[in-house]
This record gives sequence, C-alpha cells and structure tokens, in this order.
Amino acid sequence: MFLENPTATWPPWPPEVPPLRPPERPAPQPVLPSWLEPEPVGLDRDVADRLLQQRVIVVGGRLDDSVASRVAAQLLLLDTQEATPITLHLACTDADLEPSLALAGAIDLVQAPVHAVVRGTLRGPAVAVLCAAQQRAAHQHTMFVLLSPQFSGEGTAAELATLADQHERQVARLRDLIVRATGRTTQEVAADLDAGRVLGADEAKDYGLVSQLL
Repeated sequence: MFLENPTATWPPWPPEVPPLRPPERPAPQPVLPSWLEPEPVGLDRDVADRLLQQRVIVVGGRLDDSVASRVAAQLLLLDTQEATPITLHLACTDADLEPSLALAGAIDLVQAPVHAVVRGTLRGPAVAVLCAAQQRAAHQHTMFVLLSPQFSGEGTAAELATLADQHERQVARLRDLIVRATGRTTQEVAADLDAGRVLGADEAKDYGLVSQLL
C-alpha cells in the first residue's frame, strides 16, 4: 500500500487538549443607593422605587433599627437631590425607642421639608417620627397610642443604673418632641404617656398631633 502524498505529515498523537478555563462569571450588578438591607424584591421593589422617585417613603410594621436606618438613608438621599418636600407614610403598630428617636433626628437633619401622613395605627415611640415632621396629617380612621416604653435590661447594678439613666433621657426626648409639636404641657404629655392614652383621628387633631385629616 502506497501513500498518495508521501510528504504529508500526520497530526500529533495524542491530540492536544486546550487548557481548561474557569467559567465566565456575570459582571456584578451595581447596588442601588436608594435601598439598604433588607431589600424588597420583585413587584414590591418596583413599587418602592417608583414611590421613592416621587419622594414618598412608606414606613410600616415594626420600627426597629434596620427600618430606621433604611428610612434615614432614603431621607438623606432625597435631600441631596432637591429641596422639594418629602412625604412619609407612617403605619407603625410597634416601635423601639432608640430607632424612633434616631429617625426623628434624621428628619431634623435634612434640609428638605418632611410631611408625615399617618394611616392605620401609630403606637408608642413611633409618634416621635410624626412629631419631627414639619406638616402632619392623618386618615379619618387612624388610631394613635401614646405609650412610654418600659425599661428592661441585664447586667451589674452599675450597668443597670447607666442603662436606666439613658432610658429616662430618651423618654424625656420623646416627651419633648410631643410637647413641641402639640403645645401641651410637659406634665400632661408625661401623664398621657404613662397611661397609654389612645386617640382617634379627631382627638389627635384636637390634641395637636396632626393639623389635617384626609
């Protein structure tokens, strides 16, 4: 048997195998500055972003550290864009004292006016957020619960004394915010906080918590 082309060369054996390459990973998506953890997903995220574009922030459920941090970041973000009013929709059935006061402080910090609209129930320290707003309104069937949170803690006697003093200062700050917004006396507000006074929308307007019913 003769080769038709004796000068032809055979391919090397075994054939060369191309080096393995790690699979390409998709480029990381940019993090939107409008929301912090926890982020809404799907339709909720789309609605939240649309509201934020309209300078509207919704605060509902329990007002804790994570919620207060997220809303404060949104307020600061919107404040850097323009000076038109920012609207807060509040419906907090429960709230922690320190995060509520921190969010009230963030409202004082921004230059843009903050308008608060209450719907549902606003209970306990979350009232501080309402009182920090420049304009305050509520829906007809809103309920307000003026309630001073109870102190609890663990530690040595010295540590408990320090925590108790801090708590008393925070309660005084809550009381002062309500006094400033409503024009009521310190003694009256303190008594209402201790008693857990409940106000309907009309009563809240008479009390001075809101100036307008929607």
